[in-house]
Amino acid sequence: MASGVEPPSGRRPRRSLLLVLIATAVSAASSFLILLVVAPALGPAGYASFSVYWGALFMVVGILFGVQQESTRAVSHKGESFPESGGSSSLLRFAGVLGAAVLVLVVTTGLIWAGPLFGSANAGWAYPLAIAVASYVGVAALNGILAGSGQWGGFAAVPLIDGLLRLILVAIALWTGADGTALAWAVAIPFPVSLLVVVSARWAAVRSYSRVRESYRALASNASRTMVASTANAVLVNGFPVILSLLAGGDRAALGAVVLALTLTRAPILVPLTALQSMLIARFSAAPEKAPRLMVTVLIGLCVFTPVVGVVAGLWGESLLVGLFGGGFAIEGALLTWLVIASGCLGVLTVTGARALAAGRHTAFATGWVLACVLAVAAVALTPGDIGFRTVVGLIVGPLIGAAWHLVFGRRP
Repeated sequence: MASGVEPPSGRRPRRSLLLVLIATAVSAASSFLILLVVAPALGPAGYASFSVYWGALFMVVGILFGVQQESTRAVSHKGESFPESGGSSSLLRFAGVLGAAVLVLVVTTGLIWAGPLFGSANAGWAYPLAIAVASYVGVAALNGILAGSGQWGGFAAVPLIDGLLRLILVAIALWTGADGTALAWAVAIPFPVSLLVVVSARWAAVRSYSRVRESYRALASNASRTMVASTANAVLVNGFPVILSLLAGGDRAALGAVVLALTLTRAPILVPLTALQSMLIARFSAAPEKAPRLMVTVLIGLCVFTPVVGVVAGLWGESLLVGLFGGGFAIEGALLTWLVIASGCLGVLTVTGARALAAGRHTAFATGWVLACVLAVAAVALTPGDIGFRTVVGLIVGPLIGAAWHLVFGRRP
């Protein structure tokens, strides 16, 4: 065992949980503040381009999150570190090759899509986006190594550094009157910087645990399936407003209110649960005999917490929305409650998916997420009624069926 390296289960689970939750809260708050200050600074037209850039960047990041999930599972399954000469593949080398491929792909195709997507004057934004997503491949592998080996202090440091640095750089760019291109770089730079800082600080542990037993072919196959699931996840979480926009019909005001309500009602459940996903995968992988009980415990906690948040949203959510955003964003309390319940269903899918992945059932893991995504979109498209009701139906039916798939086909063989 490398010196100073904790076992995958972690020595202080409560402290580890607190560290991860604090880092997640800081990162989420920094993102919210950035969007809050950039909008009035750029104006509607400028913010429209920036928000598309932001959405495109984090959509790709959401897809590449599958690398982190697979890295966490692979390191956790290894069980212990072994010399660099052992093992079948290096996660660092795998991430380096994949990151380089992503960089080349985005740069070479950027001239085709960057102009239409960000505006002809902002075609150069493809370059900071390329640097960001290529660096994120390394960040994802690093997070997986740290999570799989129980290095929760380092794991928490990555989003903490990333979120705070992004907020500082954006603030400097706005204060100096820089243009949108500078803002695009300010958003991108924290990815490579946080990667370099944490790798340098934790190099001994990262190097020790970077080698895993899977061959590069098996690692690529597994990662491709986790990225398929991450793509479905990205559509259900980050990209679902786009789906609603395509299927909402002509009432754009109602759509805007539902999208804002959906974003706010998801935050209390999905932000911390997404942050803890790697911790769940590591725990499920490190102690497979205890995984079913742990999964049930987490699901019970989620089933208790979700209705409580739903009741709070139903009682006070409408007045809060009106007070903060104006009467045009008013949503009935009952709909807010059901949106919270729908978010809880997506949380159930996240937990069952983590269990399936930890069990090495990559195909079942990916299929459950894709099934949930397809059924959710189909339900929104085919269910009669207003966009709020259709959204609730889609985000309850799809995730619950996907979770059932995980439970049936995601157990260890």
